Amino acid sequence: MVTRRARHLAVSGAAAGVLLALTACEGGASSAGSAGSSKQSADGVLLSQSMQLFRDSPSVRVTARSAVAMGSGVGISVDRDKNCRVEAQGGFFKVAVERGGRTWMTWSDDSLQKAATGPDGERLKKELRGKWLELAEEGRIRKSMVDLCALTPLRTVTDQLARPSKHTARQPETTEDGERLVPLRLAEGNMSVTAFIKDGEKPYPHKLIVNIPTFAPTPVDFWLDAYGEPVTVAPPAAAQTVRSASIEALAERHLAAGLPSSP
Repeated sequence: MVTRRARHLAVSGAAAGVLLALTACEGGASSAGSAGSSKQSADGVLLSQSMQLFRDSPSVRVTARSAVAMGSGVGISVDRDKNCRVEAQGGFFKVAVERGGRTWMTWSDDSLQKAATGPDGERLKKELRGKWLELAEEGRIRKSMVDLCALTPLRTVTDQLARPSKHTARQPETTEDGERLVPLRLAEGNMSVTAFIKDGEKPYPHKLIVNIPTFAPTPVDFWLDAYGEPVTVAPPAAAQTVRSASIEALAERHLAAGLPSSP
């Protein structure tokens, strides 16, 4: 299913507002000493440099751990040509977008069994089990998936963090997945953004935690799992592809509850 998928990812407006507040007014109170100021400035440069490396990467693989219903995460691989693959953890659904254009989606047997009920559900299960549904260009599901692939909330955050800030605070180093990480935090009141930077010659961000209580009760985590990997998308085999406006309409009704309405 795709339920509540947009709720935790659509943070671009709120995050932008918070980050503008965090990175503005650089001429505030002076640091306690020149050494502290220099260290603070260096941390701001490190944060900015890491965000720029993310922005310049030819491709990225991101996992938003709280992005879909039932507490699952969603993995998104996208390149500069807008080839994109999306996979919900647990295999509930997969999406393939070819250069931002043709789009296919498939649902797991378990997902179909849980969401597709009644006579319409039986038809969906019969038509879509083990198949890819090619989505109409103007369809709500396709628009939502292409929007997901755009990583707009994440890019909004990284665009703001790419601006060096004197208010960057370095936290104690940590190790996750065998990577030594430097947490760099910007905070304003009870709102904060923390970037965990891989320690090394090229300090790519490994994880971002956006904590905006007015938007969501718990922090939103973006894990940047890989950079520069090829994102290849090939159309599914004809025998595995369903092209049907009526089936897509049923999929919107039964398998995509909670998707935002088209403008």
